[in-house]
Amino acid sequence: MSAHSQPLTASILCLLPRILPAPQALLKPSRPSRLPPTHAIIAGVHSGIRVDELNHFAGLIFGIALPKFATRVVKIRHNPKLQEDQRKNQRPVEEYPDRVFRTPKGVIHSRSFSPLACLTVASSLLSAGLIVWACFLHDGVACVAIALISLTTSVIGLSNFWHPSLIPRKQRTLVPPGDLVIRTRQGAFIVIKCTEEVARELYTSTEECKYVVGDSIHRGLVGVGTFLLMCAVVLMGNCTWVMQAALGVSYILLNGLYQVAALLPTHWHWNFSRYIVDEVLSERTQQNTYTQALWQAIKASGSTEWVRLTNAAPVSGAWSTWLEEAQDHLNAGCTGNWDPQEAVNRLLKLEATEDGIVLGPARDVPISGFGGARAYSDYTPNPGFGPAQNVPRGFGPNGAVEMSDGPFHYN
Repeated sequence: MSAHSQPLTASILCLLPRILPAPQALLKPSRPSRLPPTHAIIAGVHSGIRVDELNHFAGLIFGIALPKFATRVVKIRHNPKLQEDQRKNQRPVEEYPDRVFRTPKGVIHSRSFSPLACLTVASSLLSAGLIVWACFLHDGVACVAIALISLTTSVIGLSNFWHPSLIPRKQRTLVPPGDLVIRTRQGAFIVIKCTEEVARELYTSTEECKYVVGDSIHRGLVGVGTFLLMCAVVLMGNCTWVMQAALGVSYILLNGLYQVAALLPTHWHWNFSRYIVDEVLSERTQQNTYTQALWQAIKASGSTEWVRLTNAAPVSGAWSTWLEEAQDHLNAGCTGNWDPQEAVNRLLKLEATEDGIVLGPARDVPISGFGGARAYSDYTPNPGFGPAQNVPRGFGPNGAVEMSDGPFHYN
């Protein structure tokens, strides 16, 4: 139930009295202030802003689980139909967050017919059916037990009932586009084409949980819910054998259904109709090296400024020159025969040669954890190991191949 706690309590259906598997998962003294983010490095192409995490809703709208060295270009914009409906509404936008039992308009909210919503209604009907059956069997203890456990769920739901709250732009001044670039740990890049309003709502600002009741009332409701739960458990142990079996089967069935719901995609629980997402399939690429993937992201974004913000390239003279060449190639309209992989190989070899290192054939090895570039092995004899061997020594702080000036010594 912990995986369902936030999408389950974001709908008004959480107030329905019903039996709920493991209700103690929602009996917590504190509530999260935001949804769990995902680690990623995000940089603004024009704004120069950097964020080191991906908001929960942004990750659901377009996931970042891409294969290594992949590049994707996505366009995200507001749904014009919803914006038009909002303009036609007579009430000002500032009044929307004051509504208590309805999700504020113009924000992301839970789906009305999500798997969890269907389970909530079904479990409520199941609870009503169990009470009717207990009355038919003249089992008053079972009636009280089921009523108490159902009321406990409503109390817990009210204490955790919340609405998603996005942070929009309040000033409508002219600003540059809000295009963003996301770099993943797998060396993949996602270029987001969007306005500053969309970028702030989904990526650069934080998502907040706006709870219906305050912290003091929440703690009081948690105490009441805990007391009701203990009373219900004691009463269920004194029901007739038939009702105990019926309750046991009901809990087993609901546990299985909630487990199945946990296996479904998380975005099925949320309504993202506020946004329209289009992936530019013509710019969907899968490269063999990190350098080629980086160049595709630079070409799609139209700038190299974000590369330093995201630490997407090593800090060295060779890579700085490579970025300058990439920007010059962009300014020229990407015309001509400029190979990004050949360029970085040439510059790294030149930088290493200037440092007095004799280089041998190139070998594909990762560079500073980014992968995809090529290292050159030295052939200088090493007195500590006898004859020269073609072994890459790795890269130093300046991006060139490291050399040992003498024999190896082990302390």
